[in-house]
Amino acid sequence: MKNFGKILAFASLSMGSAVCQVATPTAGLRNLGLIPVPNWATSGPNQEATDLSSFNPATSVLYYADRVNHSVLAIDTKTQNVLGSVPVPNCTGSCPSGVLVVPDLQKLVVTDRATMTYIYDLDLPGSQPAAVKGPTAVDELDYDPIHQRVYIGNTTAPFFLTGIDLTGDNANTVVASISIPGSAEQPRFNPVDGLIYLTIPSVGVLVFDPNAGSAGTGALVATYPIANCSGNGNWIDPVTNTMLVGCNNVAGLALMNLTDGSILARFPQVTTDDVIAFNSANRRWYSGSGGNGNDGGKCASTNTGTVFPILGVFQAQSATGASKGTLVGAECSGRAGTNLAVDPIHNNIYIPVRQYPSDPSGLDTGRPGILVFNDPTPTQPTPARSQATLGTYGTVNFTLQGRTMNVQIYVQKVTDAPTELVITTTVGNEVIPCAETGGNANCIGSLTGDPLMGGVVLLGNGGSILAKGTIVQGR
Repeated sequence: MKNFGKILAFASLSMGSAVCQVATPTAGLRNLGLIPVPNWATSGPNQEATDLSSFNPATSVLYYADRVNHSVLAIDTKTQNVLGSVPVPNCTGSCPSGVLVVPDLQKLVVTDRATMTYIYDLDLPGSQPAAVKGPTAVDELDYDPIHQRVYIGNTTAPFFLTGIDLTGDNANTVVASISIPGSAEQPRFNPVDGLIYLTIPSVGVLVFDPNAGSAGTGALVATYPIANCSGNGNWIDPVTNTMLVGCNNVAGLALMNLTDGSILARFPQVTTDDVIAFNSANRRWYSGSGGNGNDGGKCASTNTGTVFPILGVFQAQSATGASKGTLVGAECSGRAGTNLAVDPIHNNIYIPVRQYPSDPSGLDTGRPGILVFNDPTPTQPTPARSQATLGTYGTVNFTLQGRTMNVQIYVQKVTDAPTELVITTTVGNEVIPCAETGGNANCIGSLTGDPLMGGVVLLGNGGSILAKGTIVQGR
């Protein structure tokens, strides 16, 4: 790896001198190396081809849509080794596409880029998945923990945001089919308001209320256009209620205020982005900018001579600061490195690449695989006590006992329906189910991560949000 670094540094300096660009700052990440993946190649029919990924905080396993092997690749993030693959039925072409872990249910949801969505039970390895048919070209997806439902976009007309229930009487069935005005990219559940935000490149960001509409299963409630942005990937910082949108063009990423859709900042230093990831532990966004055209002469180009693959790093502001993010810098990535993922427990970033290091002279030098970077930026300290007040329903208390972060609240005057807490933590959105009986609910459990200071707790009951509160240090 040291020799690779010397070669890459020489190529970067030479390229920068040749085009006289101003370098984007280095982000200060540590390159941990390349994970080899069976059957991947730098070019030809087996050239690296991936799509979405999802991290399981309960097991520290990262799942990737692997289109070379037409399966879901499983990676042990503790050892940085490939564990194996999850087979996807009748998977050909651009299959699989969307991959999503549902931590509270321990389910793995996979779309095949045709019409099928497969739902695997991770507690029963080797069991056959439930198969749910939807519209043509089902693709990216996200989980709504209030309704225990996945929302999926599709990319061939007619276009819909499709909702599939994962539990209850309608488990593994389509319960929502909301017409949308274009090819969908990434839907995202917002733990601040319980709404779904969806990027459509030709439109901007669409906002959906899962409880609206004539059937009460969702409806479009707002549209936020973004000028000069073909919006693709996105992720939400729940502390500032802002979303970083990956604009797949040269104008650079856009940071949106989700209270009104206003654009707070643009980042032309990092361009042509696809997938965005967010680490709540250090409150940083990461962009997979494998088609970047404005790296400032810092990294070697691909064989085209005009594309400089980089990993962009952005810092969200503190809860008491202005709701704007800043560009930390960038790290040199590899050819076609767009589909990055984050492990918030070990603070590592993963980027499948077709060729590393990138080589302007040809396609078949270097190696394919999954690049791993570590971000040494300090993360939020673990609070011994913290809390969130949920209006008249009381206060959620978080207490560290040994190595376990315990959660407790006793709620009165709720309806006889499933009740849960949705908590923003350092590993993402976590769910604590409540034991409800006779109009009272006792919510007791433990978290994988730590409560996110300045984040949000939602109290859900029967698919509605009864209250929400901000997480603060406890006394």
